[in-house]
Amino acid sequence: MIRGWHLAGRRVIKVDPKYTSQDCPVCGHREKKPLWVRAYTCPQCGALLHRDVAAAQNILAKAWTGPSGETLRAFPQGNTLGSPGL
Repeated sequence: MIRGWHLAGRRVIKVDPKYTSQDCPVCGHREKKPLWVRAYTCPQCGALLHRDVAAAQNILAKAWTGPSGETLRAFPQGNTLGSPGL
């Protein structure tokens, strides 16, 4: 899937997917859930989450965070998610 993205001027950031569907993207609470549980309420902060959406948010957050915890500049200035330049 990542082949050819550089030819289109896109950046690919590899992210370890471990725990992304178990962690709450709001507060960070980790709770193991059976795979059949698709939506849940975080017992720590009360956020109502869909498992796949929470995982996607956690993957995005991991991509924006560098190895030492600093926030990385993910997109060139002026480009935002969904813009034609992205």
